[in-house]
Amino acid sequence: MLLERCIGPVDLGSKPLTQSQLERLWITDRERLLSCARRHLALIDFYADRDAGLEGTTTGKAK
Repeated sequence: MLLERCIGPVDLGSKPLTQSQLERLWITDRERLLSCARRHLALIDFYADRDAGLEGTTTGKAK
């Protein structure tokens, strides 16, 4: 799961959008962005913990 490609931004199409459509699409974009960021941070933490374990040190992260 950590290595899955992030979902890109919402396709807005070429037609004018209403305020409610824009808000809904903005929320979807924010959810995708946050999901991607959390996944990448989790992957970074995984490798930091792994590397620290291989070196015999600790990263201070709770498990």
